[in-house]
Amino acid sequence: MKNIKVYLLKFKLFYLKLLGKIKKIDKRIEVNQNKTNKTKNVLIIFPIKDEQFRVALYSLRDLVKKKNISYYYLINSIYKNNFHLNGHIYDLYHNVKKDKVEIDSYFNNEIAMNVKFDIIVDLNNEFVFDISYLINKMSSYYKVGFKNSYSDYFYNVQFDLKSFEILEDGYKQINNLLK
Repeated sequence: MKNIKVYLLKFKLFYLKLLGKIKKIDKRIEVNQNKTNKTKNVLIIFPIKDEQFRVALYSLRDLVKKKNISYYYLINSIYKNNFHLNGHIYDLYHNVKKDKVEIDSYFNNEIAMNVKFDIIVDLNNEFVFDISYLINKMSSYYKVGFKNSYSDYFYNVQFDLKSFEILEDGYKQINNLLK
């Protein structure tokens, strides 16, 4: 059953590449000390699975929020009561049986298409097609995520989990990136 899902995912990616819906990210990141354009909008997508969500929430508990930055969060709706970071919070709906993720319709139709995010961070340590496809459609200078077989198509800043001993260290690196 798992092999069928892998082949189906590869087929979806091939089909979307063929139609031009997804492309490898080729944006070069310029590091400039005198950068005049400031970060205004940050989107952080929290993990859909319970254990990873708790580790990410704990690791980002000290996230330094700057006054002129709007923070947007996409979180699994079942964890909304446990979420304590301030900002614009939108729901993800994870259907475990179908292994599908649905994005809040208001976010998907209004926010994702109309807000220019400076940084998009995907904290899922495993590849989630629906989230990655949403990120691919959105406009952002930095798209940050964890390295996997398909990450070159979706992220221009990638963290390799193999270089960290525990997941929390990877989240701390991302937290440092956001400072």
